[in-house]
Amino acid sequence: MTLKKGVVMDSLPVNDTINETYSLFLPMSFQSNGREKAVIFVLDTEGRGKAAAQLFKPAAEEQGYIIASSNNIDPDNSFEENVMVAARLMNAVTSNIPLDYDQISIAGFAEGARVASSLPAVFNNLHGVIAVGDHQVNYEYLDAKNRFVFVGMAGDEDFSGYGLRATAMQLESLKHPVAVYSFDGGHGWPKPEILSMGVSSLTLQAMKEGKRPKDQQLIENLYRRETGIANKLISTGDNMHAYNLMDVLQEKYDGLRNTSEIKTRQKQLSRSRNFSEEQREFSRVQEKEARLMEDFIYYLNEDVATENFENLGWWNYQKRQLDELASGANEQEADMAKRILGMLKELSKNKITELASLDEATLESKLLANMIQTIFDQENFKAYKDIISLSAQDRDYSTSLFYLEEMLKNGFDDMEALYDLEGTLALKMTPEYNWLVRKYLGSSKYYDVPVE
Repeated sequence: MTLKKGVVMDSLPVNDTINETYSLFLPMSFQSNGREKAVIFVLDTEGRGKAAAQLFKPAAEEQGYIIASSNNIDPDNSFEENVMVAARLMNAVTSNIPLDYDQISIAGFAEGARVASSLPAVFNNLHGVIAVGDHQVNYEYLDAKNRFVFVGMAGDEDFSGYGLRATAMQLESLKHPVAVYSFDGGHGWPKPEILSMGVSSLTLQAMKEGKRPKDQQLIENLYRRETGIANKLISTGDNMHAYNLMDVLQEKYDGLRNTSEIKTRQKQLSRSRNFSEEQREFSRVQEKEARLMEDFIYYLNEDVATENFENLGWWNYQKRQLDELASGANEQEADMAKRILGMLKELSKNKITELASLDEATLESKLLANMIQTIFDQENFKAYKDIISLSAQDRDYSTSLFYLEEMLKNGFDDMEALYDLEGTLALKMTPEYNWLVRKYLGSSKYYDVPVE
């Protein structure tokens, strides 16, 4: 295998016996017979190895990291299967490339972040974790002697930020170095300049711990850029984000350079009228959000437990209300609405998973959970297919046909899958079923019925 520096190489085989690949980036400073390099293994939730590696490329080049990014993390895999995908990638890269074993870190987004943050309980002496948009830290199996850097990152429209901050506080109490970054956006990877701050948390902590030499020029370059980001936030009126970022930077650079400039800037900011008003509005919205989330969690669990189909209209109304709030002029309330919508999408999905594992779960409770899921995630085609299958088994063909059409309206186009749904043998032979398939997909398997 020919290794190229400075570019992202894609589709490299993990090994000869399994159909798994990864993307690899080597910084220009990499020498195969030179100093061993720090590495960040990247786990994207959809297996987009090359795209994820490209996001890390600027930070990796500047701060001297190898990036190895999996193409095979899949949200449809079990958690354990994805852990094994990550483990095979790590074994392949560590066997073939000279790495600094004191500076092995893992980064991931969504399902990839859950896997990444679970790995310190599996592999000793990992240097750090960057968890974006989700996490799963198993405290029971953490070795108190093997402390790792925990970097949480979430968009301000992403409800996962609350859990990441709570986990960071818990890990900090256990003496783990932590940093949590918020960025403008929703559930996704941040821009490269934000990821660079997460990577620099790993870099600077490695310098503090003597794992890499202190590079004063690099420290100064990072400091100037990152304080510049905070100042830019202030100039655009985003005072809360700026203040919180300066909290992170003060802790991050402590012991590496003088941080009095940050303290002075925070004092100035805290005295401003705009900051005080923003704080009050943030507190008001946070209280409202906590109350709404508590209510929604209670009502969803209650409705599914009591099989209350009559409340589906109420859930649709709540979705419309939240959508309206999310597009409103009040930015903090809009972000709140987007976080709640994300929470309800995840909560209903988790409820479906929970019911699938319970032998005593009724067909009706499974149906309702899937119906609520389609309200908050109109592109979760698995939920639609499960509704079609379950209602067909209950001989409720009108419900099956309604959700078949809704799924087709939302872009589902796999005709073979429509004729392979469990429990639908009689349903898929009906003229009505085939008429809908033909209407949206242009043809059907049975009943060549003309579409008006």
